[in-house]
Amino acid sequence: MLHDRSLLAGCNTALNESDVVGLRVNWPGRTVRLLLHVLALPEHGPADPDTRRALVFTGVRLMRVLLRADRSHSRDYGHAIELPDAAAADAFLASAGWSNPMYGWSFLDDPELTRSWPATVSLVLAATGRAAHSMYWFSECGREEPGGDMAYCIEGDIHFERLAVERADGSTVPLTSFAADGSRWWHAFRAGDPRVSPAAQQLQPPSPAWP
Repeated sequence: MLHDRSLLAGCNTALNESDVVGLRVNWPGRTVRLLLHVLALPEHGPADPDTRRALVFTGVRLMRVLLRADRSHSRDYGHAIELPDAAAADAFLASAGWSNPMYGWSFLDDPELTRSWPATVSLVLAATGRAAHSMYWFSECGREEPGGDMAYCIEGDIHFERLAVERADGSTVPLTSFAADGSRWWHAFRAGDPRVSPAAQQLQPPSPAWP
């Protein structure tokens, strides 16, 4: 379905300003789940109070993670920090005390987004064959450590055959609905819709956390 350019554009819009909070990998099954909090506005009613969505990638051929220290809070990144396995990447995301959402409007099928990566990254899981699609994700985040507050950037790319979206309870969200809900949120925000105004966002209770 991602060969449909309008759907691809809608999914990219829906991913903008989403928070990456988890990475669950079943490598023998070639399946990766990227856990997010997203901006979503249904066709009727207020913004969705449960912002949790999982991107479920299947037929994964390649998954890479790049974790680096942000030495100046201005993208002056250090060398790749080795991660022993995918569980360590997920644990790092869970350990973040603060994080900023993804930005840039382009995440799917854009190889330029990793062109500047160093030759050595933090983690690579690779299978044979080429995949039809790719997804780039990142989180600029930090946590309290013995030396004080430390800032990091963790990035990843996933090369896959199929993409699905699920809610936290495992129910499926059609890709068309995921794209429409995200695009609708941004359209409403630009139009000054009170459902997504800054005041409404401040009043909205925090979304449930991922387990």
